[in-house]
Amino acid sequence: MSRALVVVTLVTLFVEGLQLAVFSTWRIDGVVVMVVWLWPLAVGLAGYSALGLWSAIVAGVFFDTHATTPFGLTALVGVALAYGASRLGREGVGDLDSAAWWVTPVLAGVAGLVAPVLYVALGVVALNFGLWRGSVLTVMVVNALAFAVVARPATRLARAVGRLSGSRR
Repeated sequence: MSRALVVVTLVTLFVEGLQLAVFSTWRIDGVVVMVVWLWPLAVGLAGYSALGLWSAIVAGVFFDTHATTPFGLTALVGVALAYGASRLGREGVGDLDSAAWWVTPVLAGVAGLVAPVLYVALGVVALNFGLWRGSVLTVMVVNALAFAVVARPATRLARAVGRLSGSRR
């Protein structure tokens, strides 16, 4: 498991770098696509529960140290997404080989819809009302579409990383 953690940590840090260098500056209708939530979701859908949770924590903590967001909030949303996806991944619901081709994109799209709402709701619980800017609906739709488009390649990458590191599902 330690080799798997090292490999997933390195890939997660690479995804984090992409988020901070590319996706945080490249906006679609003013919305940032949150690949730091997509990656743990993909690892969870690949069936790697512990690795999905770990990648969510690493990605969320590093993102929150570079962004003006409540510390740990991005990680908490990522953990929720990774946990839900890992439960589905363990049951084979998001399996790329045996499930219909559209299942993984639909699951990712639903996660893209839910994540911004969860983020804003948890921000309100943390007494940070500044997260409610612009249209939450726009953020939901853009992330849902982006997650649905990138879900299958990201999940294939997550499966390859898990196999490369010798991790069992």
